[in-house]
Amino acid sequence: MATATYHLLTEAEPFSEFQGGAISRWAANVLRDADATVVVCPSADSTWKFPSEAIQVLSHLARYQRTRRHLLRLPWSLHRVVIQHVFRPVLKRLRAGDIVWIHNRPDFAIALTPEIRRARARVVLHLHNSHLVEWPEPLMRQVQVDRLVFVSGFLLEQARRKFSSLGDSSVLYNGADEAIFYPPPSRSKETKTPTVLFAGRLVQDKGVHILMEAMRLLEQRGSRLRALIVGSSNFGGSRETDYVQQLKASAPSAVTFLPYRSGVPLGDLFREADIFCSPSIWDEPFGLVNVEAFASGLPVVSTRGGGAGEIFAEGGGILVERGSAAQLADALHQLAEDEEFRSTLGRQGRAAFLSRFKWSIARAQVQDISRSLTV
Repeated sequence: MATATYHLLTEAEPFSEFQGGAISRWAANVLRDADATVVVCPSADSTWKFPSEAIQVLSHLARYQRTRRHLLRLPWSLHRVVIQHVFRPVLKRLRAGDIVWIHNRPDFAIALTPEIRRARARVVLHLHNSHLVEWPEPLMRQVQVDRLVFVSGFLLEQARRKFSSLGDSSVLYNGADEAIFYPPPSRSKETKTPTVLFAGRLVQDKGVHILMEAMRLLEQRGSRLRALIVGSSNFGGSRETDYVQQLKASAPSAVTFLPYRSGVPLGDLFREADIFCSPSIWDEPFGLVNVEAFASGLPVVSTRGGGAGEIFAEGGGILVERGSAAQLADALHQLAEDEEFRSTLGRQGRAAFLSRFKWSIARAQVQDISRSLTV
């Protein structure tokens, strides 16, 4: 019997193109058409067009999401039992040689690894954020998996600084869907006001308020630029938070807000824009939207820190200090006024996407890791 691989999404990650986040997107693009692979999730819909046998919905995982905050207050011995109960349907299916690929939940790995090993299966922990170094150290030191996978070299080095012996580790970059994100046949040469696009969650860490300040500065200078802000407080449709209401109330006249979009409608907006802006103010481990902008041939203005140095190692954008509206305004003004510079950066980003950030590259790496664990 062929070995199987079970990809465990987090309790907060529906397997859905519209409702899911970056991990759902990773699973859909990397695991599509993979043999003997099952996506394990709290909920799913048909938007990713996966066959039903490739998806396992755990009702207990959805309930776990609602109670996780309270469970974290319990002694670990009790919390571990709850996690094992949540994933019991998967554990019962395991056979020798199977792989359990856990996404972004070190505590799941700690709780499940002993039972996975008893089934003579292997376990991978794939970290998309800094949980390994930010969560309680005594607990995180109990992570003992067959392979650690990090979404960026930044996350890997961060973990190495805290834990001297990590064991087998890999860096596996995210990608962009070429069927959705691609350049237009030609960017308009008409004399028009250039458009800067932001797409993502409207939360403070993403720095949209800094972009608002930069747009106000540009308005005062009389700069020719309009901004399109696409997103909501969470993936999919979600309520307007106080932060979102403040953004809209204080936005300059050159700023337009659009609801959250995904898939082809989002790709269309990338093709209509002239510049992409990612003004993040935290150590973004990767920044998937930057790669989607690269795939679309868009020049990017982003911020230093986190995994940005890896993404922009071959050009494609201008990096400014986090939280500096003045530097952000200067970079946006430079690109708005220099069409040739925009084209140069757009070509650099597109080349970086083709050589480093295609989902097919990630897919091949996953296959290599899986093969190395089953020999």
